[in-house]
Amino acid sequence: MNKFYIQNIFFLLSIFIYGNNKALASEWALRKKTTSEQLSSLYPTPEEIYEKNKHLLCTNQEETKQATELMNEALTHLEYHATDDNGYIKYQSPFKFTTDAHKKTHGDNTNILRIRLKLANLNSYNNAINKLWDPDTPKIFNKGFGKVARVYDPNLVIIQQRYEKDSKKPQKYFYALVKRAQ
Repeated sequence: MNKFYIQNIFFLLSIFIYGNNKALASEWALRKKTTSEQLSSLYPTPEEIYEKNKHLLCTNQEETKQATELMNEALTHLEYHATDDNGYIKYQSPFKFTTDAHKKTHGDNTNILRIRLKLANLNSYNNAINKLWDPDTPKIFNKGFGKVARVYDPNLVIIQQRYEKDSKKPQKYFYALVKRAQ
């Protein structure tokens, strides 16, 4: 009897060893690495949004020049407020993602909220920017519905933002000139 059990144990042991050798000898299944190109393709680039809305292109040269000058001036103010820490106090961010927020009151009725997004993966920076730039994605900072109203170039557009209220009340709209800059 003992001989029978020993033969069975050796038989099972040889099967396990054979299976282990096959498993160890086989190649690992390689996972596809996610590249920044694949991440950035999740949302359309500014050039793709421009091509989609090219029919809204502004043909008035003077209007385009004024819009560009206005946004360049706004960009200088943005750079100032992004680097200046005077008068800012820590602010509890209402967003569900990692941010560093500060608030400053300028004058009597102007509140400036400075938010620094913290990205876990530095390779997803372009993807995050494209997501914010895309008018068709759900908005994080603004809960209204937006669409491109006029296009000046791939990095300068006017968006129309709409806020839905009760069906009895009129809808609220506003237009914003938006520039994408580095």
